[in-house]
Formats: sequence, structure tokens, C-alpha cells
Amino acid sequence: MLCLAELTARSEDSCSNGAVTSPVTTAPICNHANSNHSCNQKSVIHDFLADRRARGLSPHTVQFYQEKLEYVSRIRPLLSITQPDDLQQLLASLPCNPGGRHAYLRALRAFYSWAEDRGLVATSPCRKVTIKVPKPLRYAVQVGDLPKLLAGCECLRDRLILSMLADTGLRLSELASLTPEAVHGDTATVWGKGAKQRVVRFGPATAALLSQYTPAGDTLFGLKPRGIAIMLHRLGERTGIKCHAHALRRTFATQSVRNDVNLFYIQSLLGHSTLTMTRIYAEQVNSEDAIRAYRPVVYL
Repeated sequence: MLCLAELTARSEDSCSNGAVTSPVTTAPICNHANSNHSCNQKSVIHDFLADRRARGLSPHTVQFYQEKLEYVSRIRPLLSITQPDDLQQLLASLPCNPGGRHAYLRALRAFYSWAEDRGLVATSPCRKVTIKVPKPLRYAVQVGDLPKLLAGCECLRDRLILSMLADTGLRLSELASLTPEAVHGDTATVWGKGAKQRVVRFGPATAALLSQYTPAGDTLFGLKPRGIAIMLHRLGERTGIKCHAHALRRTFATQSVRNDVNLFYIQSLLGHSTLTMTRIYAEQVNSEDAIRAYRPVVYL
């Protein structure tokens, strides 16, 4: 059985995209780093993180940047890395898998882009650095498994949580923070990543469950993200069907594509800043779906 920390990590709309956390709690300290340089490193990382917070990034995302940058800075001062080859070698030395190294690269790209804009570095050393990451198909709950999962729920609240996640594609944190006042008819107004507000819609089945449900307090379900994650995990254990919020978010994206919803509309409903991320979420769509959706171009 997974520990609570693992459940929490899986349930969040994580920025790491499958990346591992820092492989060890401490990193080797560079011999030539002195106390003044160390203070400067802390200051520049602090300023970068402050900028991310000012942009409205979630605490989870800011923590992601902080963990990655502080770990690398203990190996080598960040502003001393100026050449792509040096950065490539440093990333290759990290004791983690390609997905983990790619997570470090993402954090470093954001940092060096910020540093370049402020004249702290001449050019970003990340510009020519690439890491090839295997792309396994991400898990999504099959639509045919939803009735069994709904039947396995122990109460109305749990059925509504499951139904709303599958019907709206909400992130775990968004669902947990949803208030009764934010729900109007068959729509809900949510605050997503980057402090961006959007409206999502749900279907008649979810609306029927909602009409029978009495809110549990200030929020609709009265549960924190971890509590919802634990409920879904236990539901998966009872039914034998792996179930977590992100898997249901992918189910929503995939099924929406199969239902011929415009990809730009799906991007808006999911709260994605780019269409690239939406395409990743809908990767379960395959050639068989394409054949079924095909329409002739030429008519005689």
C-alpha cells in the first residue's frame, strides 16, 4: 500500500511530469565555493522564486523549482555554468533516470531564461541541451470501468467526487477547493494554475448526483486533496481498477477527443496554457479512433 506522501505526490497536478524527486537529500559541495558565493546563490534563487510567486504560480510549482535549483547549486554555482556542454555533463552526472534529469532541465531552463532577461548571464546555457526521455503511454481510467468504480463507492459524496472528476477533468486541488457557491446548474467556476479562472461543465449524471448531495462545509466536499487521493486509492483497491485524479483527467481529455470536441475547447476546459500539454493528455487516442472519425474528402 502506498504511503500518504506517495498518494499526495500522485494526486497533485504535478509539474514534474513523471520526474523523480531529488535523488538524495544532500549534494556534494563544490570545493571552490566560498561563503560569499554561497550567499549570492541563495539570493539569486530567492529572487527567482519570488518572481515565480509574483507570476501566480502555485506553491507546488515554486517548490519544484526550489528543490531542483538548490540541489544543482550545491554541486556547482548556477551562475558559473555558462556553456551547454558543462550543463549537459552536470545533468548526466545526476543519479536519477532520464525523466528526473529532464525535470532538472526544465527548472534550469526557467531559471536561466529569467537570469538572461536580467543580465545575470549573457546567454542561457540550456539552449542546446536536450535529454531524450522514454514516452510510455500514461494511464487513464477506461470509460467502461467507470460504472464499476461508481458502484464501488461507499457513499454519495464519493460517487459525486468520482463522477465530477471524470466529467470535468478537474485537477485534484481544483476539486478540493471547489465551493458550493461556485456551482451553477451544470457548470462550475474554478481557480486553476497560475491563478487563472475558468468555467467547466458536467453532464446529467453528475448533476443528478449533485442534486441529492448536501455540501459538507466551506468547500463542496469538505476534504483536502490528500483526503480525496486516499479515497480514490482505497476505491481502486476495492475494485481492482487503478484510480487517481490525474488518470480521470486523462480519461476526460481522451473521451472528449473521441466525442469530437474541438481540441482548443478541451485546452480551455482543462486549463492548459499550451495546446502541446492538451495533446499529451489526449495521447490515448489511437489510429482506430482516427479511422472511425474519418470522413471522405472527395464526393462525386
